[in-house]
Amino acid sequence: MGIVAVGDSLLDSHQSWGYWLSRAMDLPLRMVAVGGSRSQDVLRQLPSLSGERYEVACLSMGANDILFDWDAERFADNVAAIVAAAEASAERVVLPTISLSISAFPGSTSEFRRRARQANAVLSGSGVLVFSADDLRGPRMLSADRIHPTPAGQLELADRAAQVLGVTPAPSSLTDTPVSGRSQYYRVAAEQVPKRIVKRILGRPIYRAR
Repeated sequence: MGIVAVGDSLLDSHQSWGYWLSRAMDLPLRMVAVGGSRSQDVLRQLPSLSGERYEVACLSMGANDILFDWDAERFADNVAAIVAAAEASAERVVLPTISLSISAFPGSTSEFRRRARQANAVLSGSGVLVFSADDLRGPRMLSADRIHPTPAGQLELADRAAQVLGVTPAPSSLTDTPVSGRSQYYRVAAEQVPKRIVKRILGRPIYRAR
């Protein structure tokens, strides 16, 4: 048995937390996750799990719902269906909550923080192994969009997943300390300065740390 990654770009990325977890468990990783997926898109990934059996299913969902298509009731229903399908195919299911830094996504408003809290309540009550990513923040852990983890952020998530699963060694022990995402963070932020100025003048939400 191996590990399967189902969900969005937090897993469908180079050396994601699912990848590092598979390294720590010395198990093959199957990638089903697709970047940009909302919870209803994740539902469409599930048929590919039919007839297979995995040691661990890694799930990641919610950020794209919050940003582009939020419906709290629908999200709760989708999460329940996704979790049920994952539990039918895996011995254990693990997923992270969503960083509250999503409320600083470029062009966002405080409404995004409210949505994130609603989504996290659903994820935390899903009945599977949940680890917190609420507090993931800053240029070392998150890219400039305040959503996608840097290499260090992915390793931090992997360590937290390993902890709730009781997996040793910690994934971060398998590699040298990753390069900080700080330079990329500030490069992208600098490119957004003109937009920030315009938005400030127009009284619209600006890209700012929270």
